[in-house]
Amino acid sequence: MKKTLLFSVLFFGLFSAVAWGAYQKTEKDMLRTHVENQYQRAFHELTYQMDLLHDQIGSTLAMNTGASLTPTLTDVWRLTSNIHSDIGQLPLGMLPFNEMESFLTKIGEFSYRVAVRDLKASPLSDEEYSKLESLYAQSAELQNELRDIQSTVLEEQLEWVGVEKLMATNDEVKDNSLIDGLKTVDSSIKGYTEASFVMSDQETAQKRREQLSHLKGKEINEQEAIEKIKEFTGSLPANGVEVSESLKGANYPFYSVYWENEQGHRATMDVTKIGGYPLYYMVNRDVKDSTISLYKAGEKATEYLKEKGYKDIVLDTSRQVDHVALLTFVRVLEPDQIYVMSDSIQLKVALDNGEIIGFLGMDYLQNGEKRHTSPPTLSEEAAIEMVHSKFEIQETRLALIRNELQDEVLCYEFIGNLGDDTFRIYVNADSGQEEKIEKL
Repeated sequence: MKKTLLFSVLFFGLFSAVAWGAYQKTEKDMLRTHVENQYQRAFHELTYQMDLLHDQIGSTLAMNTGASLTPTLTDVWRLTSNIHSDIGQLPLGMLPFNEMESFLTKIGEFSYRVAVRDLKASPLSDEEYSKLESLYAQSAELQNELRDIQSTVLEEQLEWVGVEKLMATNDEVKDNSLIDGLKTVDSSIKGYTEASFVMSDQETAQKRREQLSHLKGKEINEQEAIEKIKEFTGSLPANGVEVSESLKGANYPFYSVYWENEQGHRATMDVTKIGGYPLYYMVNRDVKDSTISLYKAGEKATEYLKEKGYKDIVLDTSRQVDHVALLTFVRVLEPDQIYVMSDSIQLKVALDNGEIIGFLGMDYLQNGEKRHTSPPTLSEEAAIEMVHSKFEIQETRLALIRNELQDEVLCYEFIGNLGDDTFRIYVNADSGQEEKIEKL
């Protein structure tokens, strides 16, 4: 009797284990199939969208009027965005596939820049037409290479899940048709990008800003970095200061310094190696109550920045979050009183005692090159006529902003109300075009 019972229990346990194992395998296989189907759909959709992109670029070459070109170029821009989305759904994170994404981005930027232009007043130039011809030929080659990969995937029944697993091992992968094909595509596209998209003066300037290569001064060492931070914060402990350098490959070299201040709060600050310019400062502490107003915090912050040598800035916006004031300062170009919205400094002020507990100066440093502005073509009255008649203007000033194409343009800035909402509207001071609208 006991043996029969024991045998029954063992049999039931074995049966349950086998059944559970079979269930888990079925679930795993179903999940794998679902993921593979998603990858396959994204890749075939990518190939199809590439076909459409090639056709649309070809259509622009046959058109002669701006009314036809604008929607077609807008479609080119839309298709590059769709292809980006498809690429993002494939397991390409471990493959060097950034050249294709860069190429698509540049096609999209070029087509968008031309599409939003008044093509009747400023039709396609010979250079732009030649660029479209090059893009048409290059997209045809890319289309054919993707079709070859698609044919290989279908003929050899290759799985993207298998590619993902191979790449995750970090071992050198050899003789994989799918991976080799994608690497070939990316390598070919690098040549397309270099041939069709020579960096413009604007892009060169943008890269220079990102690398902070316009900063002046000598390269400082760790001790000099500590002295710079001491000047900025007012004090540093004699001991317990930690210094680290930026990693190799960073856009610009900098030092990060960590310490515990006199109140026992952890603090950190970054300064550039060239010149020791402050980039970032943060004190990690809780602020539990408010004893000073937001207005008073703005006064303290303005005085603080003036003492640190930032004499060409004014407070632009302020808001309170719990017991902390978040303040944004922008550069002002004299004598025309032009507000440069990209040259900003953000500060955090504790409302319990007015202490500066946060500083971010990257935008101010990146955009600190000298500017040469011309007087606006439009009068303020003419610019106001471009604004919706129901928009109640409360404040007006001149401002330099970066539009959607990242061009810096002089605008009239109008702050006012439409119904119960407050907006900031930027009207181009030369063309009268609405460049940007922000809800405040």
